[in-house]
Amino acid sequence: MKTVVYTSDKKTHFFQELLDIFKDLRSSTFLALQMAKRDIKAEYRQSVLGFFWAFAPILMNSFVWIFLNSSGAISVNASESIPYIPFVIIGTTFWSIFTDGISMPLTAVNSNKGILSKINFPKEALILSGIYKMAFNLVLKLVLVVAVLIFYQINPGVNIVLFPLYLLALTLFALAIGLIITPLGLIYTDISRIINTGVSLLMYITPVVYAAPSIGFFKTLFKINPLSYVFIDSRAVLFGLPLQYGFLIIILSLISITILMIGLVIFRKSMPIIIEKISG
Repeated sequence: MKTVVYTSDKKTHFFQELLDIFKDLRSSTFLALQMAKRDIKAEYRQSVLGFFWAFAPILMNSFVWIFLNSSGAISVNASESIPYIPFVIIGTTFWSIFTDGISMPLTAVNSNKGILSKINFPKEALILSGIYKMAFNLVLKLVLVVAVLIFYQINPGVNIVLFPLYLLALTLFALAIGLIITPLGLIYTDISRIINTGVSLLMYITPVVYAAPSIGFFKTLFKINPLSYVFIDSRAVLFGLPLQYGFLIIILSLISITILMIGLVIFRKSMPIIIEKISG
């Protein structure tokens, strides 16, 4: 049996590797933008409802919970300060942004498997292309958030200027997780299935469609889930409520940036091995 041992042909410093990655990202900006435009046009070109599909999963998921709550089928632990309908729609929108961030790196590379071994280009361009597409869809989803705020005559107040920072914290956290699992996900398809299942379960211990419990075992689960703090304060910013976890959000963002940089280096180092495996 043939044994293949992969070894690095050169040893580089971690920060030097990061510098090279950022140089390649900058040089491949145009390529990534063209790839993103191609994918966005292909996604919506033959769609009758067009951009509506960016909102459809959010609205359908929200309406299910709104119906269950209003019909009395379930008793939702709703927030006392926020009407339930905007609470659940905005929470589901945030969750959609989070899940897009986790799945984006793996999806971006998987959708371009055919050119990985045929064309020599910085593979980080695939991640950058995915970020452009995610940003485009993010803008569409924010239109829904603005529409909900206007319809319910909700005035966020001056704290609205902090909303982009909370949105960035949520996106960084999702991208960090998504990028760190991408190399394994490209080799083993089980990884993407495990992540999809895990993310679905994670939603139920995150204040997406109901408020965090104040007592019991689930209170502990919500407390150890860092997403809880992001969701609570992100909603507070939009609804003009006091912020509670600003310092924790800063810490989470710094951790996410660190994991993101590590993930970029792992991605860069692992891609030659991955390309050989998936093309062989």
